[in-house]
Amino acid sequence: MSMYKPVNPFFTNTTDIPDEFFCDRKKETKDIISFIESGSNIVLKAPRRIGKSSLIKHILSQPAIKDKYNTLYVDIYGTKNAADFRGELQRCFIHAPFAKESKIKKKVESYLKSLQFDLGSYSESGFNLPKIGIGNYHAPIFSIDEMFELIEKADKPGLIVFDEFQQIEDYPEKMAGILRSYIQQMTKTKFIFCGSSRHMLNNMFFNYNQPFYNSATSFDLDIIGLSAYTDFVTDTFTVYGKRIDSEAISFAYYLFSGNTYLMQELMKSVFNYTEEGSEADKQLMLQCLDKMLERKDSEYRDLINRLNSKKERNTLYCIAGEGIASGLTSTSIMKKYDLDNASSVQNALENLCGDSLNIAVKIAKGVYILRDRLFELWIADRGGYMDLKLENVKERFEKERKLLLANPEIIAPK
Repeated sequence: MSMYKPVNPFFTNTTDIPDEFFCDRKKETKDIISFIESGSNIVLKAPRRIGKSSLIKHILSQPAIKDKYNTLYVDIYGTKNAADFRGELQRCFIHAPFAKESKIKKKVESYLKSLQFDLGSYSESGFNLPKIGIGNYHAPIFSIDEMFELIEKADKPGLIVFDEFQQIEDYPEKMAGILRSYIQQMTKTKFIFCGSSRHMLNNMFFNYNQPFYNSATSFDLDIIGLSAYTDFVTDTFTVYGKRIDSEAISFAYYLFSGNTYLMQELMKSVFNYTEEGSEADKQLMLQCLDKMLERKDSEYRDLINRLNSKKERNTLYCIAGEGIASGLTSTSIMKKYDLDNASSVQNALENLCGDSLNIAVKIAKGVYILRDRLFELWIADRGGYMDLKLENVKERFEKERKLLLANPEIIAPK
């Protein structure tokens, strides 16, 4: 147990969370470590913002992994091509602790010595701006296969994590085939391929025609259970001499459908406004929810302004208003939300779910929700019907969960 005691123990802006403030996931941690120790590669699938990356960082920090493996965590979210991939892999590689190992150290030191620093100077004509450049290098310092080879030949087995791995499917190069050819040659090094698109990852790893077919054990990460989250929040408040009503925790859990990031963001605010020796309740939670919505106001207004047509806006308001929206082309729904016709609704749905907007998601045939529950609540607040959203949150949660569990493959790949 570390002696570190943060001012606020609810972490949202980092995936590096101290073990004592990491919420549950004991079984998942044990199972994944067991897979690694048995020599399996793993493909870890989970929706965004339910703690996937935090779990991986937590696992990498455990003695069973940290002491026995050279670990490398590479987040490729936002990379666009093979050059971006190589650059991000190299950045993580040269800063990894095991890069200090003798064989790798010489390579890294050679790279660092090639950097030319100029701190600038002053003359009568004024300041000369500092410069930074790379010596005689005109090509990548490390190729992908060279980095893999150095990791493979290191003193300890390697464990490489690629987060948001489905991103390589959007590269112009056939990156899956390239990587697979390298990985097949590695015997000491194991891989964890993480991603937020179950559809794409299943196609990459369990489609016979794909390079990574049958090369990793599948692991699906679900939301944290209500009981575990309640215990975590209650115990955390207690450590700081504070209390919180369990019904308030349940309310937040159901309101955000178990989305770890949003729950933690709300709990962080509630914790801040709870005095030592006092108890947080649902009323305080609602006040903190209002503050969350205020902080997002500008961002959400910009998002609305990105919509180019009335049909897109009205379809968005329809999904937000219904919460779990179905029958969008029915006469009653189109009349209620001033939707033009079935064709325009379908076009609007394609745009709202598409790459450029990525606002809505299909969770079952003909059923849509907004990806960001807080955005849905912001629309409701501005529309004057927030009270309706705060009613029957448990029933809403259970309905959504039932649809998601019944249709695990239908969610649009993002």
